[in-house]
Amino acid sequence: MQVFEASAPGRAGIIGNPSDIYGGVVVSCSVPARAHCRLTLNAEEARLPEDRRLWDATQKRFPLPWPVSVDWTTEIPRSSGISGSTALLAATLACVLDARGEAGRLDDKAAFAELLRSIERFDADVVCGYQDAYMIVYGGLNRMDFAGKRPDDPGPRARVTPIEAELPFMLVTTGVERLSGAVHGPMGDRWLRGERAVIEGMERIAAIGRAGAEALAAADWPGLAALMKENHEIIASLGGSGGGIDRLIAACESSGALAAKLAGAGLGGTVIALTHEPQDLEKSLKAQGYYRFMPLAMASGVRLER
Repeated sequence: MQVFEASAPGRAGIIGNPSDIYGGVVVSCSVPARAHCRLTLNAEEARLPEDRRLWDATQKRFPLPWPVSVDWTTEIPRSSGISGSTALLAATLACVLDARGEAGRLDDKAAFAELLRSIERFDADVVCGYQDAYMIVYGGLNRMDFAGKRPDDPGPRARVTPIEAELPFMLVTTGVERLSGAVHGPMGDRWLRGERAVIEGMERIAAIGRAGAEALAAADWPGLAALMKENHEIIASLGGSGGGIDRLIAACESSGALAAKLAGAGLGGTVIALTHEPQDLEKSLKAQGYYRFMPLAMASGVRLER
């Protein structure tokens, strides 16, 4: 019997999302919450997860010829918009590759990120962005340039540049579960059909991502706040927000946050708030019925747990 273990973090988009799908620039940070996979070969009692979509997708590409037991645990809130499924897939894929003697694939981070996204999109049939896979593999705080990528073409590898900066942010989850494809799928179709509002909106969000990276690195909090607000206003105008998100953003700003926006895909999920008083913000939001909070802090990317 052999045991292989791996874990991977969630991620939060700070600025520029979802322009990663449209050749843009996104600044994103990994989060401390992690998904874990424990893979046992030749286990006495073989068992697989109840929902096998991610496991079956991994096996389609990298089959294991032995009886296995797969145990998943995660600290990432389910369907909350901070890439919980991608993190779980990354941890699973890392275990499978290690079991196959191919752990060296994890060393080329860009290649592993592209592989991860390809499996999730085409084998698990999850409509997802590119920043998810890159952030979960690289970890940390990064400016990512996705030039050449489109909804229908993965294009070249992204250019990833680490950023050193303060992280005065708080993540707040609405508690509403949703799938990223509910947002990315229709938006991508509209972009491919040439809808001017979507094309121009994503071009502007890409520019916001570039400017936001500079503002974050320079600790220009008023400038970053203005960009975060504009980023969300564009997404909302294209139908990518929702009542729950809009109410939470308004609650964050009325409770002292400089700005708040979606941390990932819309129609529910998680908001990232720019605040230098996270305890005061949390106290105020708790009084309004919100209860899922996470200070933003950098975490390592996908890793084998030896």
